[in-house]
Amino acid sequence: MFPVFLGEPVSPEMLAATLAELDMTLKILEDKFLQKKAFLSGPHISLADLVAITELMHPVGAGCQVFEGRPNLAAWRQRVEAAVGKILFQEAHEVILKVKDTPPADPIIKQKLMPGVLAMIQ
Repeated sequence: MFPVFLGEPVSPEMLAATLAELDMTLKILEDKFLQKKAFLSGPHISLADLVAITELMHPVGAGCQVFEGRPNLAAWRQRVEAAVGKILFQEAHEVILKVKDTPPADPIIKQKLMPGVLAMIQ
């Protein structure tokens, strides 16, 4: 999300590595945690679901369709949204879902954040 926020390009190699890691993480989430359950810890929504959905909405906000081609994960997302309520769910993720449409960070803020961001993405 930092490169998106800062308006910086991401190298194709870094993007490929990040997407591969995300794919592996999603597979583990589906296979080891969600399995055939309605929610991560069983039949009812829990804090685990709320934390996980919040993390997954970050790549969605950057334009990555993490639920596409993953019917079990997509159905889980819909169950989480239904449990929380559609309006509250959208409100909770509104800022992150709009980040790719916002202008890059102010140059002064960008200058302060760049060393740390570059260290993370290299």
